[in-house]
Amino acid sequence: MDPDQELRGFEGVCRLFPLPEVVLFPHCVLPLHIFEPRYRQMTEDALAGDRLIAMVKLKDGADWNVEEDPPIESVACLGKIFDHRRLADGRYNLLLVGMKRVRLLHELPKDELFRRARAELLDDEYPDDPVDSLRDELVDQFRKLCAREGRVEPEIARLLDKPIPLGVLVDLLGHYLGLPGAVKQAFLNETHVEERVKSLIDILQVHLSNADDPRDGSDSGFPPPFSLN
Repeated sequence: MDPDQELRGFEGVCRLFPLPEVVLFPHCVLPLHIFEPRYRQMTEDALAGDRLIAMVKLKDGADWNVEEDPPIESVACLGKIFDHRRLADGRYNLLLVGMKRVRLLHELPKDELFRRARAELLDDEYPDDPVDSLRDELVDQFRKLCAREGRVEPEIARLLDKPIPLGVLVDLLGHYLGLPGAVKQAFLNETHVEERVKSLIDILQVHLSNADDPRDGSDSGFPPPFSLN
């Protein structure tokens, strides 16, 4: 999907699907099981319209079991339903593909069960200088991680050699790795591609260095064990 083409009719208002520890990146796919009445309504509304839903992470410490509308992050990912199945009892299984980052400007009064917000689209920002060396370093560090883990999904291996924009590549790799929600949110917040790439390179380097250092017997929980699947 071409995000610019798909979002040509976007009018600046998005449906919100807040979840704890869930962060969607542009160009990535998120499977969703919809069962709560408010999100069934949200899905029905989306399917009858532009099929857009903004995935947004609950702020750390927010309790969605207690608060009706717990606080959410200010940057979300606007996704589009590209496949769905409605189950007999009214639940839905969805595949949502990320389109673009959005900054949530303010929430709107609730006319439905689900939340909505006015939002602005955010584009990737590239430096004036070429980014070839950054791409090479990112790919090199990621391949070292794959070699250490002893496996990598074939589609990810092929992705490393494709001439896709660097912003897309770093988002796909960030999605693929089992990073904590707070780290993923920091990546989502960052529109400067150079900074996103440098941050992911740093994480990969620290993780590889810790794994190779026999003196490091601590279990700090970060960098986390990566999930290459």
